Formats: sequence, structure tokens, C-alpha cells
Amino acid sequence: MVLYPANLKIEGQPCVIIGGGRVASRKAAALLECGARLKVVSPELDSGFGEAGAFEHVARPYEKGDLDGAFLAIAATDDEAVNRAVEEEAQALQLLLNVVDKPEQCNFYVPSSVRRGELMLTVSTGGQLPALSKRLRRQLEEEFPGEWEPALELLGEARGQVISNINDEEKKKECLTELAALDLIPLLRDGGKTAARLEIERCISRYLA
Repeated sequence: MVLYPANLKIEGQPCVIIGGGRVASRKAAALLECGARLKVVSPELDSGFGEAGAFEHVARPYEKGDLDGAFLAIAATDDEAVNRAVEEEAQALQLLLNVVDKPEQCNFYVPSSVRRGELMLTVSTGGQLPALSKRLRRQLEEEFPGEWEPALELLGEARGQVISNINDEEKKKECLTELAALDLIPLLRDGGKTAARLEIERCISRYLA
């Protein structure tokens, strides 16, 4: 099976989680971080939900109709019958659905991810071996340290300068390619944003003449 990679914009979108355990709390935190309007259906909630953020809690077991109006749903219960019922409703409504630890019931998978501000690196094994995804994610965390967040912020600012100040399309393309190749991480570690910004300015200046 070939999966189509996509990053979803769910800010303001209605999302539903069925289940209130520890796994569900982690899913809730991730959705809320992305700005989802979240509803959680479960008689009880794990203590982790206290740190997840603001959401609607429907304090009862799942009932058909709980997914009405949803953009995305996650079934995170240990009750196979409930998960199957959620799957059937999601299929009928043509929703995006992830059933935790049941790849055959999902129409999308949640990859392991590393976030450095706007930079997001994801790893997926297509549901074959999530433990391998976690291992590779840890490797990416080491290879892409926290300095990548300010590096991307500075490069984003630089891109705007290039687009505004360099009219020649070939020079513009060459400059952006050179900016992308700059190794800003050591500069950020040793001299902070000032040193990194100076290196970026040197790069751009060569194309302004």
C-alpha cells in the first residue's frame, strides 16, 4: 500500500476523540496544540487531560451521532466493539479516522514527529512497526537540535528580503539555494542570532550587486 503524505491544517476544525485514557490524553494534547476544536467522549478522563488544554467533555460512553459535524476522529478505547462502531460511523460520514493500534481500521496514520518551530520532520512505517518510527524519531531529534527553530525563523525572514530586493529570477533562485545550504547551527550556538543573521546578510549581499 502506498500512502499519500500530507500535513493537515486543523486550526478551528471540529475533531472528536472517543476514549479518555492516557493515550487519548496524548492525542488530545497534540490536536489542541494545532488549534483544533476538540470534543472528547468518555465517562472518565485520565489525569493527563488536565494539561491538554480547553475542550468539550461529553461524560458518557460513545453513542452513534457523536461524530456528526466532525472533520477528524480518533478512537482510543480498549473496547473493540466501540472502536468498530466508531469506524462504521466515520465511514458513513466520510471522515478522517485513526483507530489507535489498529492500522487496518484507519484511513490515516499519525506519524512520529520532531518539531522545531515551523520545521516538522515525520516518520511513518505505514502502521507496520510503530516502535521503529519512535527509534527513527529519536535519531532525528539528535540530528536536528533545537537551534533549527531560530535558524528557520531567520531564513524565513531572509527569503522575504530576497523576494523583495532581487528582481533577476535566476539570481533569486541561486540566492535562495545558497541560503538553504548555510550551516547556521554552529553560529547560533556560539554567537546567537546576531552571528547567524550576519552570515545570512553576507550571503544576500553577494546577489544585490
